[in-house]
Amino acid sequence: MNKGKQMTLAAIAAVAMVAFADARPAVTVTASLKDGSTVKGDFLTKKITGATLFEKNLVLAPSIVRSINFTGTNGESKVELSNGDRFAMTVSNEVFAVRSLLGNLKIPRTSFRSLTLASRSAAAKGGSSGGLVYHCTFNSREEVSRPKAGPRGFFMAGEFTKGVDGLALHVPPYTSAARFELPPGTIGRKGTIEFWGKIDEGMARLTTGGCPRFFEIICYEPRDEISQDWNSNNGTGGAGLTFRIGGLPVMASSYYGRFTGYDFIKDNLYGWHHYAFVWDADGITLNNGGRATAAVFVDGKSVMTTSAANWNGPPLANHRSFLVFPSREDEMPSYARVGYAIDEFKIWNFAKTDFQQ
Repeated sequence: MNKGKQMTLAAIAAVAMVAFADARPAVTVTASLKDGSTVKGDFLTKKITGATLFEKNLVLAPSIVRSINFTGTNGESKVELSNGDRFAMTVSNEVFAVRSLLGNLKIPRTSFRSLTLASRSAAAKGGSSGGLVYHCTFNSREEVSRPKAGPRGFFMAGEFTKGVDGLALHVPPYTSAARFELPPGTIGRKGTIEFWGKIDEGMARLTTGGCPRFFEIICYEPRDEISQDWNSNNGTGGAGLTFRIGGLPVMASSYYGRFTGYDFIKDNLYGWHHYAFVWDADGITLNNGGRATAAVFVDGKSVMTTSAANWNGPPLANHRSFLVFPSREDEMPSYARVGYAIDEFKIWNFAKTDFQQ
């Protein structure tokens, strides 16, 4: 590595440490351990230290590090920065701190195979791809089979129609359209699900059984789900737009017998609307300054919230689950009584509250 490159790396590290001390952007981690385990969560270690050929006492902010692959038993590693720079480094941190679904962990450096880090501060402000764990455009059968981010899917039925960005998937009533197997760790103790949905014109009516249900994430072991519905009774007396996530009270925009659940889209009932479901076991700060454990946004505005003390995230986190459009197989075809179109479905691994449409 030449002298100019050495100075560039040293300057990057110095500037990044100053910025990190001021802003302390949140950093997520996927840690691969030598026993075959994988741990995902928030990276709590404030700085990564070690020695290189060009700097004996190098200090890196986790926010500028993309990955560390350990190649030896005494901290020897290959480091890649977020700008693509790569170099060898002997890491001197004895432990790394991770906040996972299991709690705050301090894991010895010697236990790691690799660390993959991602700063989510830019994404939280509305735009970068950091923290995106799943993204299906629904532009074609091929893009269902191979989403832009996340696991491959299975296309079963439906047709492709005009969407908000390219094409969208139209799902007729009583039809199982697509299915994806989500690996453990896709859903965590905090996250965001956002998508565009459009109810079939002339079909809007609130009955039981999904009018429509846009999606469901189902886990069979442990039995748990994350789902959305438009209906007249969600089984707990809720009506209108309802969302559920394991361990939290079900959110509903109205109640059985009071069909006011369309109020926030009634001026454009059959148009495209942006839906977002956000949760964080540590709490969400809403745009109005309020706090909640989970919230639903429609067209960028918070329309429902719920809170619960001592909630550690959905039970299906870190377990295999299935993302289905519109509902799990044992409910079909009797469920999903109204057709719809869906576009740009995304899952983030942090609580996103800024949706600029």
